[in-house]
Amino acid sequence: MLFSNYRKKKAIKSYIKKLGGDLSRRYGRSKLYTSGQVERTIHEEGYNWKHICYAHALYTTMEQFNEWHYERGESCDYDGMREEVSANYFGGNSSYIDSGSFHNDSSDSFSSAGGDGSSD
Repeated sequence: MLFSNYRKKKAIKSYIKKLGGDLSRRYGRSKLYTSGQVERTIHEEGYNWKHICYAHALYTTMEQFNEWHYERGESCDYDGMREEVSANYFGGNSSYIDSGSFHNDSSDSFSSAGGDGSSD
């Protein structure tokens, strides 16, 4: 359990610090991307696939997030995942995620918010 928590935190941290840059490089700078763009980038750039729900929660709309999960017979909580990421990586400040600024400023907001994911 401890090791799986570590891998989850590491995956989420990579989505925060690197995935936004890869999405921007591949598809142009944007606050949000499509589920297909997120999925393709995660596969083609070699990100951890197991926690992709968090990448969708960070980079797609709630509608796209819900549709992607419905198509796979999964149920995840968009707002709950975004709140979890805000609490663990941005000191509870959801404005970083809501604005999309965490992936447009090369992880400065991540570092300044004390985002190490160790709050649990």
